[in-house]
Amino acid sequence: MKRGILILLAMLLACLAGISQAEEGQTMTLSFIGDVSLGDAVQYRNARTSLTVAIDANGLEWPFSTVSEYLTADDCTFANLEVVLTEHANRKANKAFPLIGRPEFVRCLTLGGVDVVNTVNNHCKDFGAVGYNDTLAALDGEGICNFGSTDWGSHPEWDRIAVLEVRGCKIGMIGISYPQNNDQKNIADRIAILREQGCQLVIVSLHWGREKHLTPNSGQYTYAQNIIDSGADVVWGHHPHVLQPVYFYKGKPIMFSTGNFIFGTMQSVDPYTGIFQLTYDLDGEGNPTLRLFSTIPLRFRHGGGEFRPEVLTEEKAVRTFRSRVYNKKTVKNMTNLPAGFMDTGEAWVLPDGSLSAVKPE
Repeated sequence: MKRGILILLAMLLACLAGISQAEEGQTMTLSFIGDVSLGDAVQYRNARTSLTVAIDANGLEWPFSTVSEYLTADDCTFANLEVVLTEHANRKANKAFPLIGRPEFVRCLTLGGVDVVNTVNNHCKDFGAVGYNDTLAALDGEGICNFGSTDWGSHPEWDRIAVLEVRGCKIGMIGISYPQNNDQKNIADRIAILREQGCQLVIVSLHWGREKHLTPNSGQYTYAQNIIDSGADVVWGHHPHVLQPVYFYKGKPIMFSTGNFIFGTMQSVDPYTGIFQLTYDLDGEGNPTLRLFSTIPLRFRHGGGEFRPEVLTEEKAVRTFRSRVYNKKTVKNMTNLPAGFMDTGEAWVLPDGSLSAVKPE
């Protein structure tokens, strides 16, 4: 597909939601959370302790009620939506745990403060093309910006890149599941499209890595660096269902896995999760300069009908959370979070590109 056609496609599918104009000296805070599955494996959704039953009993605002104050206080929240929102339960893929939720559950996202979702992952086609189209229709009908590419151009509606304006900063988004090396050119092409559209910040969402492993595999380090070399500003990962370390490359953050957040069918995983926040300084034209990486520590809960993330306050639990995000391992060309992150939960970006756990004077 020629670039001109791709540009037109991107413009047609862009999420146009200007929140405000940029003003000199203001900041923009973006929050990233991990896997959100508003439903259950189809065979369990009517169980007494299922998330579906809990939502029906407590209301659509309930799933995010423990964290919505944080997700509504930022400027934009991004989540990985890992469930099919459809009524077509008879169209499931041949897998053990096809994930399904009713289309009205999309309202949980809006009530909880989620603004944008990646839709492409290993469960998005659990109920075939009909189910995936139903999910996109539910998101579009609720006005939730969404993006993701299940293929490269052969099905335009399933090759969505998105553009969202936040505080006058134009943000572009690309999403892909199980990325292979030969996908890098297509990602780079779409980064170029977003830049041509005037995007000042580009986020690439990767559904990747090994499930339940607390560290990335070796090839992911190089892959993430290549994506940033192609023009991305943020690499945001998910899929392992557990937290993995955060690194910086050329002053840009790589979040390898942001863990589970709310997940209807998942047990026996490391329970720590969090809200990962990037705060940018904006100039008068909306151009962003990364100022701060910070975290809100949480614990993912499952069982007994309780699925809402729990905010951590006890010092030992907070340090355990931070130990999942901070890693002493040195990776070539990449920058570790500062050791003081274990104490503050923050990494301030200094003018020379280095990181400090203490706010600069």
